[in-house]
Amino acid sequence: MRIQRNLLLIDIYTVCRNMHFWAPILLLHYRDQVGIGFKELMIGEAVFSTTIVLLDVPTGWISDIWRRKHTQALGVLFAILGYSCLLFAESFSMVLLAQVLIGIFVSLCSGTDTAILYDSLLSVGREKEYLKREGRRVALLLYSVAGVSVIGGLLYPINHRLPLAMTVVAMTVALIIVCLQDEPERQKKATERHPIADIIATIKYALHGHVEVGFLIMFSAALFCSTKILSWAQQPYYLALNMPESYYGVFIAIGYLLGGISSHWSHLLNGHISTYRVLTILWAFAVLVCLGASIGPGWHGVALLITGGAFIYGIAAPRINEAINNHVGSSRRAAILSTQNLMVSLLYIPLSMVMGSVSKHWGIQAMLLGLALWLCLAGACIGMLARRKNRRARAG
Repeated sequence: MRIQRNLLLIDIYTVCRNMHFWAPILLLHYRDQVGIGFKELMIGEAVFSTTIVLLDVPTGWISDIWRRKHTQALGVLFAILGYSCLLFAESFSMVLLAQVLIGIFVSLCSGTDTAILYDSLLSVGREKEYLKREGRRVALLLYSVAGVSVIGGLLYPINHRLPLAMTVVAMTVALIIVCLQDEPERQKKATERHPIADIIATIKYALHGHVEVGFLIMFSAALFCSTKILSWAQQPYYLALNMPESYYGVFIAIGYLLGGISSHWSHLLNGHISTYRVLTILWAFAVLVCLGASIGPGWHGVALLITGGAFIYGIAAPRINEAINNHVGSSRRAAILSTQNLMVSLLYIPLSMVMGSVSKHWGIQAMLLGLALWLCLAGACIGMLARRKNRRARAG
């Protein structure tokens, strides 16, 4: 296969697939076009996450038995339908339908995007390049969102529908790029257990005698669902400040840019500070971001929220993945990482709905205070469980 051409097309596809012009103005679009607020945005995100939880396993199976590029193309078609539905939505039910369609897109493409990269490299014996290439792909994802966020924020005052219309155009280009890719030769492997059986076995593995793995799964689930809510909290916070709409994209873009940079350079901490100390510091920093921003709407809160989402994620995600890889063998690695991602989505569903309701009734400052309280309680519970399991493991 034409490997260099395929790698270039994968990079172009990654950029187009993540041209989320709508990212900085989604709450404004909901307010102006549909007449709904932050609570409904969080409900929509919960529906989106539920769709991914329900479809992640079956869509992975489809990708394994079907051609990778066909699975990608089908996913991008759902994205075009979903964003088109969101573009013309005039009711909350239309918004929820759009979130389901976009959830199907993410379910079909998230694992397939990684698989087609690995299969392309493996087909020419260059699989050792995968980690470097995957890091580049994730960085391109964040940089793409950062770049178009500025544009989306500037387009919204001109025409409220322009950011979503541009997203549909970008997805259409992504579909064309997918069709131009070469399908890599599929590497056959022995029959494995059903994915659900792997997840159940993984949960048992993590909770019985493997303290570090269980701790990392619980820690990442609680932290990453919180950083996602922090990222969404920027828009209602800017509304409370009466910030000009054109500024939204700039500040949200800075956050994604910092996330990409922190992800790129997080490896420099290796050998200087332990993983668990880094994660503890990030957890404490997330609490401080919530508490500081909750004091009152101001520029101090803007600065804190910019660093409270993608920046924390960019540092924490590589460290957690590395720690998991160091604690599990190759036979369980994929199942452990899948379970970790599943737990983030499962925890995000109820937490987002609760925080959305708090924001509607008491305001964004109360929501940030509630998120800080949740982080403190969750951190204390996870720490106590880890210590108890550790003592039992030593006693046994």
